[in-house]
Amino acid sequence: MNPKVSVIIPAYNTEAYIGKAIESVLEQTLTDIEVIIVDDASSDKTVEVVKSFTDPRLKVIVNQQNLGAAAARNRALRAAQGEWIAVLDSDDWYAPERLEKLVSLANEKNADMIADDLYLIKDGETSPWSTLIQESEEHIDKIIQIDIVYFVETDVSAQ
Repeated sequence: MNPKVSVIIPAYNTEAYIGKAIESVLEQTLTDIEVIIVDDASSDKTVEVVKSFTDPRLKVIVNQQNLGAAAARNRALRAAQGEWIAVLDSDDWYAPERLEKLVSLANEKNADMIADDLYLIKDGETSPWSTLIQESEEHIDKIIQIDIVYFVETDVSAQ
């Protein structure tokens, strides 16, 4: 049976961060997941850190040459078997209930796609200083359904 969520993590030279990223996914309250990491020809110990995890939900793909984050994500997408796809950058991490809450809300709303906000945390710190939406000065106080035109017109840029 296919997992509920495939989490895809493109990685390039993030040995200092990727362990926390992986732990945050493996420790989710929603456990019906697979984690697909595509190392994009890192020159540091990223692959060694990834391979130190023995969880059977973890799959590792190693690019022999650097192809860029988009190509790494596409490679993971081709390998993904989950009903839902979640993306995580290798230097970020998830809150423990994130996937469970998003999947539950998506099912409740019969959504095709669902998104949430991002905390902004300075390197070396653990507490956020803001969120992406707060910094964009957008005010979203309820769940909204959007169409493609609204999405393009109001897209928040990740600076």
